[in-house]
Amino acid sequence: MKRHIFGIGGMIAIVAASLVGWEALAGRLAPSPTVVGTVDLPQVLDALAEWQAEVDRSQAAAEKFQQGLRQQSENLEALNADLEDYVVGTPKHTEAQRLVKKASIDLRAFMGLADMQESRTKQRAMLRIYNHVRDASAKLAERDGYGLVIMDDSAIPIPENSRDVLGDISARRVLFASTTLDVTQLLIDYMNAQWRAAHGN
Repeated sequence: MKRHIFGIGGMIAIVAASLVGWEALAGRLAPSPTVVGTVDLPQVLDALAEWQAEVDRSQAAAEKFQQGLRQQSENLEALNADLEDYVVGTPKHTEAQRLVKKASIDLRAFMGLADMQESRTKQRAMLRIYNHVRDASAKLAERDGYGLVIMDDSAIPIPENSRDVLGDISARRVLFASTTLDVTQLLIDYMNAQWRAAHGN
């Protein structure tokens, strides 16, 4: 009987030791929790020196466009005034009509081309800055130990007058994010420091 009791006790001890060993092994194999950071992308863009430089460039381009538009508009007005000075059917009137038509076509082409070029420039700039944000997020995560950095789109409200509320809702990825996870200012400071170092500011 005693031998039987000792046998059961021994089996229990072996099983208990095995469980303890398994828990220790599982503890060693279990991955550490992923550290998550969230970023308010609109806030990042508004605070980036790189974005401000693009805004300044865009404003300078707009001013240059307005200057060119004024010049071509004034030229067209002068040609129209000349056209009124000539008698209809005369060679001078015919030539003036041709110049007015050409100036009108040139003006429309100027406006269309300038708009297309500026749109492309803005899109390229946006993509370039977005890629910089991604690269900087990766470097910041590597430096500070974040396993995941996501854009916190829960900070952007859906407008009440939205024409596609369901579409806006389905496009969202984050329902709630604690402010303790926010690394927006860290990312802004990191990227602006890089910008200053690269541009000598």
